[in-house]
Order: sequence, then structure tokens, then C-alpha cells
Amino acid sequence: MSSKLPNRRAQPAEFLVSVSAAALAAVFAAPAFAEDAPAEVDEIVVTGQREAQRAAIAVKRESFEVVDAVSADDIGKLPDHNTAAALRRIPGVSVMEDQGEPRFPTLRGLRSTYNRTTIDGAVVASVDESGRTVPLDIVPSVMAGRLEVVKTVTPENDANAIGGIVNVTTRSAFDVGRPFFNAIGSYGHYERSGDVRNDKPSYRLAAAGGTTFGASEEWGVVIGASFEQLDYDIPQVESQDPSVREYTAAGAPVSSGDPRGNGIQVPTFQRLFWYNNTKQRAGVNAKLEYRPTSDFSWVASGLFAKMEDDEERIELRLEPVGNVASQTPTSGAFARGRGVIQLNQPITRREIALARTGFEWRVGPQWKADGDLVYSQAALEVPNHSVEFRTTAAQEGLYAFTYDTANPLFPVFTPTNDAAFRNAANYRLQQHRIATTETDEASWQGRANLAYESDDEQLKAKFGAVVRSTTREFLSRQTNYTATGAFVYTLDLVDKAGPNQLIAGRYLLSPRIDADAAMDFFEANRSRFTVSSAVNSGDYEVQEDVYAGYGQLAWEYGPLTLLGGLRFERTEVESDALRNQGGVLSPVRNSGAYDNWLPSLHLQYRLTDNFVIRAAWTNTIGRPDFGQLTAGETIGADGSQATLTRGNPDLKARESEGFDISFEFYPADGLVSVALFRKAIKNEIFTLSSLQTIGGVSTIVREPQNAEDAKVEGLEFAVQQAFTFLPEPLDGFGFNGNVTFVNSRATYRTSAGLRTRGLFQQPDVTSNESIYYQRGPFEARLSHNYIGGFLETIVDAVPNSDQYWKGRHLFDASVSWRVTDNFTVFAEAQNISNTGRQEVTGPGARFLQEWANYGRTYWVGLAASF
Repeated sequence: MSSKLPNRRAQPAEFLVSVSAAALAAVFAAPAFAEDAPAEVDEIVVTGQREAQRAAIAVKRESFEVVDAVSADDIGKLPDHNTAAALRRIPGVSVMEDQGEPRFPTLRGLRSTYNRTTIDGAVVASVDESGRTVPLDIVPSVMAGRLEVVKTVTPENDANAIGGIVNVTTRSAFDVGRPFFNAIGSYGHYERSGDVRNDKPSYRLAAAGGTTFGASEEWGVVIGASFEQLDYDIPQVESQDPSVREYTAAGAPVSSGDPRGNGIQVPTFQRLFWYNNTKQRAGVNAKLEYRPTSDFSWVASGLFAKMEDDEERIELRLEPVGNVASQTPTSGAFARGRGVIQLNQPITRREIALARTGFEWRVGPQWKADGDLVYSQAALEVPNHSVEFRTTAAQEGLYAFTYDTANPLFPVFTPTNDAAFRNAANYRLQQHRIATTETDEASWQGRANLAYESDDEQLKAKFGAVVRSTTREFLSRQTNYTATGAFVYTLDLVDKAGPNQLIAGRYLLSPRIDADAAMDFFEANRSRFTVSSAVNSGDYEVQEDVYAGYGQLAWEYGPLTLLGGLRFERTEVESDALRNQGGVLSPVRNSGAYDNWLPSLHLQYRLTDNFVIRAAWTNTIGRPDFGQLTAGETIGADGSQATLTRGNPDLKARESEGFDISFEFYPADGLVSVALFRKAIKNEIFTLSSLQTIGGVSTIVREPQNAEDAKVEGLEFAVQQAFTFLPEPLDGFGFNGNVTFVNSRATYRTSAGLRTRGLFQQPDVTSNESIYYQRGPFEARLSHNYIGGFLETIVDAVPNSDQYWKGRHLFDASVSWRVTDNFTVFAEAQNISNTGRQEVTGPGARFLQEWANYGRTYWVGLAASF
């Protein structure tokens, strides 16, 4: 993936500083032994994590751009089962979680939707409702020989990569040089599993094999397959959006920060959730290569992967009605309230497919041509069955309660009449809903490149062109069933006791809806319901065509290499959507085009064989998400809260100017690198949330907007070192660590005025550390990952209600024993710190928005390598 054109040489802060300082001291002790290290290393049979670390260091050392990598070990396994989780080992990369699993990589301050994801350099269609995101948990880790993150793109790289490019390099039969077969099987245990619904076994199976064949071994083939099933629960407590409010001297509710308020923050609601997720992932991949001579090669490869997340989400909510009384700084009482009980059963199905064929041909002593043709398709389908019951307005006095916010992260609502609050007969059907969401994306891309190299290899040039056409379709359907007239449908007809375990040790979620009983009742009484269908105003189709060309010139003079170039990209967009105007759907078509001229300049200076300086000036873009560009509107619900998501055809693409400089030192079996970077971003895009009344219904409206400006600047520091210079048995130790400090600022235009915050989903600090020991057949590793807090949501008119994720530490551990040359047993413990997710809001970001607990996970398995 990365260009080698110019190169012919083969609280948290205290913790991070102490770990990094110790590692740095150890690394800089290594050069004293460097003279003897190579001979010593040659006598060691290197496998496992140490060999994978060496391979990753080699990628960084030999690449021209600023590149970091994670390589698979000798049994074909990345350091993490999840491909996205493995990226956390790379400096400057944080990974957003969804349902407790790492999924969406964020590179140097930019969310995954504005970074390019490729497989062997081929663009991958996105599988998201509206964005350009490729959730990397769907990519089978068994197919990856290496994960690369390119942070300073050259003109030959796709320009839609403000943060960088995540490239999955698949395995090649020619890399191994012999027939090979790898297989892994493991069985997992989730601490949180089986409490509310399923208790299915969690396991993973994967295998890959390859060989070369033909009269001269000119053909190579690799085939891989994987399957996994996961089953786990997530208990969660949260408040509404906005999450806190204040009250006047008379006890009337007002927004947090309103001059009429008394400054005492009170949770809007108390919402209890319990999720059960049963996930299945499967994937197959194949690569066929033909290398008849050193001057020509051809490749054809394919990938198909799918994921199904069968989720059941139960909810119990207590809401205040009217004014507060008997208020103190941490307590108060409501004479009226409302109870809500809900069930959601979304099934998320994702699929991606990729087919690529390409060639490389040395057409003359100084010229080489290459190109490829890529087709990628992605699909998302989310059918959802939901049921909601509420207490009636006439009985609001039965649900009076007091609240206690002595612990602002875990506020407690205590019903005055707990028996009435938990009496299923007091809850009447609000709605039974059947909905579905679908997206399909198809992308064609053709690339052609021509490279020139002078006889003395000091001057190199490369030119190329790219044509890509992408079509994205989206539709949503929603049908509501209500009980009216003489048809009385109360929860006691379909209720079930909730989990016995208290959420966070203090909240009881009971009663709840029995999913099977609710569906049986619905089918038996379908004719008695009143039916209404939501207007399909969210449907859209977007076609985006990109035409690009570039030229770059590299000049090498001794230890200095300079590369300069220019890339041009033209983007043409057409969208068709539906707009709801007074209940009448009207088709809306928008079209537009824009051009981007993107110069760049890169420098590499090899001060010594082991000391490299790199610098880059780059210009890149970040196109808006597909759904953001349409004029359509999607109506949905977050619990019983109505939501309306609008597009904005007037959005501009992000434009970024970046400056990078890195210093890299390569002691024997190690790496020390320091990188500084800065990006100035025009037209930053964010989602503005506001609470509006539409048709008499309180509705959260979300709409994308361009921010005034944004910047990202930071420092990356990384250390990797195998301590082979130490005497036995200490020479089996090794360390891999990095820390990134980021300062991001963006100015957002809201109805309350300009607001300066950090970038969305960009933590100020991220770090990764792994200490491993490898000697003989034994190998062990202890890993730590820290992701600092970051901005998650901007609330339009209420600055106090902006939402943030708190920083969190994750610890993992693994041990393995190579029983024979071919078989290895291993055990892994994930999230041994029992870290969950905490989202906060309100003044000082101290109050609850969401809290979720994931629990620990344990795996045992067997790996085979032939």
C-alpha cells in the first residue's frame, strides 16, 4: 500500500509518563549492546510477537511516508481477534466502541468516516446508514498479514484521507515461500452473558492456507475462512437528551444554565437498559497470483464478509411530571410521574464484498506500469420489532418519587409507591412498531499508474489516474400499531420479571416485556390494532463520481530524498430524496460538483543507517457522508422520544492542510520515534442537536452543519524494543508502547452563538503499552490501552448539555505455550480491569448521560501452524 518509490534501502498523564520514561530509559540503554546484538539475534529462532514486532518495524523503516503497522505473528494471528482492536497498538489511533466492541478507528482527530479504508490498496464500500464508515470488526482478522496506517499521504494516494489511510494487507503465498496452513479455534466466556435472554456459546474458528505451484512455482494461492459467535449482556443506565435541567424558585422546569434556574442540576429522566447481543460473523477470502518473471505479475483477489447482531434491548424509565418540591442541592421530590417500559429487537445485518484484479509490468529498463480494477459492494439491513407501554396520565399521582444526586454519576429515583410503579397492569400499550432500515452501496474503481526510474536510481517519477463511481441507496419503513377504543392492552398480558441483578449495584429493572409473549399476542390480535405508517421521507439515492489524476517527482541525493507532487480530484454528486411538506411527499433532486487541487511535499533524511527524519506538507479533503448531502428527513425514536434527522445539501467538503515531522531511531531489535503534526481544517462538519416542537410533539432534531474552523495538533511518541541485549533469561522480555497527545479545537455555530470545543470523538490523550516475555515455547503479554475523554454531542441551545465520553483504561493479558512445532495452546483475558463506558454532561461534565458495563471476557484456544 505505502509507496516505496523514493527509497532503495531494503491520573492518566502520570501513569503514561512513568511507563514511557521507564521504557525510554531501557531503549536508550540498548545501543551500548548494539554492536553484539546482530550476532546474538541470528542464533535465536524468532517466532510469535517478537517476529511480528520486527515485521512492523521493518514496514515503518522502509516506507517513505509516515507509516505505522501491526503484523500478524507466525501462526497467522494479529495481537487482537478484532481487526479494529489491533489498530489500537498504533500511535495516534483511537478506536470508537459500539456495544462494547472496538469498531471505528479515529486517526489523529478525525473520525473513521473521513479516513480511507482499503484492502491491498483497494477501496472498500462503506456499510453504514449514512456515512462512509467501514466498521473494521467485520473484516476477518485471519485474512490480514498486516495492518498499515498511512498518516502522510502522497499524491498517488486517495485524497479523502484527512487523518490517513487504514490499509489491510492480505497474505501472499510468495511471502512465505513454502506451502502453509494456519488454523485457530477458541472458546470464550463472558462474565455478562445469559441474564436476560440467550446463553449461547461464544467461540471463534479461523483457517488460512496457501501454496505456490506451476512448473516454475510461478503461481500462488491463498484461501482463508473464519466464523465466530459472541453472546453477551450490557446493563446500562442513562438520562434523557438533554440529560439535566434546572428549576425556578417556583419549582418550574427550565434548561440547564437558564438565568431563571436555581443552578441545581436534576436528571431529566432515569432510564434503565439491559442489552443482550448475539453476534455471528463469517468471512472468506482468496488471492490468486501469477509471477512468471520478475518483470510481470498479476493478481486476482476476493473477499466476502458478513455480520449479524441479534439484539434485545429492554428498558424501564421513570419520568418526572410537573414541578419539583422540597429541593436541596442533592435531593427533591415530584408529586407526579410517569413510567415507561419498552422492548427493542433490532437485528443488524452487514455484508461487504470486494473483488480486485491488478497487474505490475516492467515495460522497459526504466519504466513500470501498474493498475487495477476494483468492485466493492456493501449492504446494511436492520429490521426492528419494538413494543412500548406507559402509565396513564390519569394515574400520574401514583408514580410520585424522590431523587438523590449525591453521586452525580449514579442518581437514584425512588418511587413513593414502588408496588404501583412495578405493577404491570398499570401500563397500557403506547405502540407496537415494526420498522426496517436498509442501505446498499456499490463502487467501481479503475486505476492506472506509470513510473519512471533513472539509471542511477536518483530520479523517480510517477503519474496516474483514477476513476471511481459510487451509488448509495437508503430506505426506511415504519408501521405503528396502537390499541384504541374498547381494545385495552396492558402489560400484565405479556410481562416478565426483569433481571434479578441490580444495575451498577443500585437499580432494579423490573418488570419488562416478554418478547415471545408480546409477538404471540400481536399475531393473535393483529386485526384489533389501529394501523398507521410513517411517511417515507428518509429514502434517498446518491451517486458520487470522482475523477482524479496526479503526478509526483522524487529526487534522491545521498541521504536526502525529496518528493513533491500535485493531485487533482473532481467530485460530482447527484442525490434524489423525498421531502415531507404538510404530509405530502415531494421529490427533491440536488446536484453539484467541486474541484480540489492538492499539492504536497515530502522529505526523508537518513542521518545515519539507524536514524531517519521525515517531514511532510500535505493537503487532503473529507467528503460529507452520503446521508448528510440529501434533502430528506428520517423520523425515528430514541425510546419514546421522537427524533428527526435532516440532511443538508449545502454542506461543503472538509479541506485540510497538514504539517508533519518525525524523528525515528532504530536500535537493534527496536524503534524509538517522535512525531509532531498539525492540521488546519476548513469546513469541519458536525451534527447539531436541538429540541423542537413539531406537530405538537417534542422532537430532537439532528442536522449536519459546517463549523467555522478547526485544528488538530499533537505529539506522538512510540517505543518498541526486544531486550535481546540482556543476559538470559531476561533477554526474553520486550516492550511496545506509544502515547499521543492531541489538542483539537473547533468553533461551532449554534442558535446560542459560537461555541468552541474539541473535535468530535477526539481524545486529548491515547496510549498503548504491551510488555511481553518470549522464551522457548512460552510467551506472555500484558497490554494496556488508554483513551482520554472527548466530545460526543453538541446540543444546540443548551451549552451545559453538551455530552462527553470520560477517559477509560483497558487491560488485556495473554499466555501461550508451543506444545510442538505445529501446535500452540493459548489463553486470553480481555478487559480484566472491568472497564465500561461513562458519558457525562452538565456543568463541569460531572453528571450522568450514559453508563454501561461490559464485564471481563476469557478465551482458551488452540492454534495450528504447518
